[in-house]
Amino acid sequence: MKVLIAGASGSIGGECLAQCLAHPKISTVVAFVRRDLPVEVSSHPKLQCAKITDFAQWPEDLLEAHADAAGMIWAMGSYKGSRAVDVEYPLAFMRDMDRVLQSRPSRPRFGYVHLSGMFTRHDQDTKLWWLEYARKIRGLGEAKVLEFGNSNDVRWRVSVVRPGGVATEAIIGSRTLASMLGENWLVRIEELGAFMTYLAIDGGEEGAIIENARIVRKGRELLKTQ
Repeated sequence: MKVLIAGASGSIGGECLAQCLAHPKISTVVAFVRRDLPVEVSSHPKLQCAKITDFAQWPEDLLEAHADAAGMIWAMGSYKGSRAVDVEYPLAFMRDMDRVLQSRPSRPRFGYVHLSGMFTRHDQDTKLWWLEYARKIRGLGEAKVLEFGNSNDVRWRVSVVRPGGVATEAIIGSRTLASMLGENWLVRIEELGAFMTYLAIDGGEEGAIIENARIVRKGRELLKTQ
């Protein structure tokens, strides 16, 4: 089984990549990157790296070569909000890949997993008191990918993941805080990575939008069985 990933150089994308490479059902992981990944990662026998110079324009021959993938983990995003990164890039991939998928009507639906966040907002007119632009632009991107998936659901299975805070080893005290605040607010990065990997290959029963508590519970369950 093959899985695609965008955003593998980031912390969450990197964890998703590690989880995919360790998954026994996944034989190949294709990371779309602008620059080389660290050699200790790129040398993994399951990993292929495909260079992309412009995420707004996906070469048809590249997508044709990987149209046999089970799905895409889209872990690319911006911190302050970027219309290109948060809206245009994921939609460009979906539209370009959809043209390829249309020529393969007998294949299973393509699983697209979109990393969003707990505090995103679809309503572009509402007044927000903090991080207004970032939360709205991410919400717009989320709404657009869901709309695309609903309009093309014979070929696409779209899941939007909305974690709260993400606890990592690099952020001192974040794991203790995650235990204190509970599953509604924080998720450990390995739980999130395991959950997004699961969604890409066989998470079709989870629904379109998944909130933090479900990510935590299912992520813990998946890690215990690995």
